[in-house]
Amino acid sequence: MIDEGSRADSSQPASLANLRHTLRTPLNHIIGYSEMLLEEAEERNLEGFVADLHKIHTAGKQLLALINNILDPATTQAGSPPPTPKTPGPSALFRDEAPGSRPEAADRTPPLQPPSGRLLVVDDNESNRDMLSRRLKHEGYDVCMAESGRQALELVKTQPVDLVLLDVMMPEMNGYEVLQHLKAHSTWRDIPVIMISALDEIESVVRCIERGAEDYLPKPFDPVLLRARIGACLEKKRLRDQEVLYLQDVAHVTTAAAAVEAGQFTAEKLTDVAERADELGQLARVFQRMAHEVAAREQHLTHQIQVLRIEIDQAKKAHHVSEITDTEYFQDLQKKAKALRHRPST
Repeated sequence: MIDEGSRADSSQPASLANLRHTLRTPLNHIIGYSEMLLEEAEERNLEGFVADLHKIHTAGKQLLALINNILDPATTQAGSPPPTPKTPGPSALFRDEAPGSRPEAADRTPPLQPPSGRLLVVDDNESNRDMLSRRLKHEGYDVCMAESGRQALELVKTQPVDLVLLDVMMPEMNGYEVLQHLKAHSTWRDIPVIMISALDEIESVVRCIERGAEDYLPKPFDPVLLRARIGACLEKKRLRDQEVLYLQDVAHVTTAAAAVEAGQFTAEKLTDVAERADELGQLARVFQRMAHEVAAREQHLTHQIQVLRIEIDQAKKAHHVSEITDTEYFQDLQKKAKALRHRPST
């Protein structure tokens, strides 16, 4: 028989994780929106709002620290009382690089090259979607949203997506299942996925990475860290796309080589590959030049053959005429015709 006390103990970590997730979700909204408003106020030089927004952001960070300390599974599972939370001061909050801390103004300097890419935000919570999409649009990305896992899968069927930011805890189809569907599909498997969730247990992180996620960010996320992770994932995808395109172009060149050997090659088959600036493009241009030279030689030979045929025909005709004019009968006729022409008329 299972001891009821043991059953309660075994369910305690899960209950604490759910409670912590529930409490942190609205708190993430307070911290995230205050960060965006603070950045906008600083960009517009609205000094009258900056101080109050700092206070809101600091209070949110302090409350988050209290929740994390009180509901820490490592301490509550061991049966020891939770440690007395140490409330961080405002300077520490703005200085730390822990997830959720507000970045320094110097860290928020926009990159020299504007970011590009179409990002898909998947979250069943409307505030989460709005907050994250607004931040990404502010960074310069093209953003689309889905409120469920099934909607996300339908969207990637019809629209190109460069990166998916996927929530873990969603009804009907959770983030793990969406991730599994994406990685099992031949067309979507190369789309990088960053899991974002207020559920920060290491088991959840390992589960996502094992299923093919590129990264995992706990809520509230650090804007600088989010920007860096997205940039790294998009750069990795860009390199992967270049690799796939290169392999496709190599296949085109290989096919062209076989066509040359069979005498069926045309320069137009390598037009796209020849536009490359690397060695593969140079090889394609060599094939094209070779094809043009072969075509020119064939045209020249064809013309020479036509001229030769005309000369042969003329020679044949001359030979036939010679065979007739060289006979004694023809020469006798010529003499008679000459005599008739010189005969005096009566």
